[in-house]
Amino acid sequence: MKLLLSATLSLLLTSTLFVHAADMDERIHDATHIVEQRQGSADPIPAEVLQNAKGIAVCTILKGGIGVGGQGGEGIILIRHLGGPAPVWRAPSAFNISGASLGAQFGFSSISYIIVLNSERAIGQFIGQGKVKWDATATGTAGGDTGVESQSTRDLERQEVLVYRESGGLFGGATFGGSTVEVKNEINHEAYGPQYHIRDILEGRVQPPQNAQRLYDLLDGKR
Repeated sequence: MKLLLSATLSLLLTSTLFVHAADMDERIHDATHIVEQRQGSADPIPAEVLQNAKGIAVCTILKGGIGVGGQGGEGIILIRHLGGPAPVWRAPSAFNISGASLGAQFGFSSISYIIVLNSERAIGQFIGQGKVKWDATATGTAGGDTGVESQSTRDLERQEVLVYRESGGLFGGATFGGSTVEVKNEINHEAYGPQYHIRDILEGRVQPPQNAQRLYDLLDGKR
């Protein structure tokens, strides 16, 4: 009984910590920093991977707990329009991630993810109506701390989802588990106007914000 109570209190505490509700400007700033750090590291995302991406999602997730773990975070997704003389990145849309994981866990960690989306189905998991379940354990994971880097870039591009992560902080027995992805319409409406919906944003009927230009440049391979 005491263990269950402790776990429940822990989950309630972490759930409170996960709620931040950053506006679009802050989300763009955070995403730019995450991509900038990754691309400036000794293990950047290969240019070929970015060039062939249909979309990119960038988010930061806080997860942790004692006995029962929780996780939650927020980010943005950008869709790449491949028609016309040159590919063009659409304006970003906001989303949040929430979920709980069972297992032996102790501590808290903040993890930044850059998620390369290589199919319409993968994109649909971030722009679906309502809440969409997303199981990160079923995706390909690439980065210096995994075994996927031994595969060729061509092999990586064939996967629907590539997850690049960088984590910091103390966390024992980390389990990503399943997550719920939810479009944050209120953030999008505040940024672009209440007349615009998720499809309007991602189909190019919204002018991309100027403060996202650095992010676009990084995703286009510029330093």
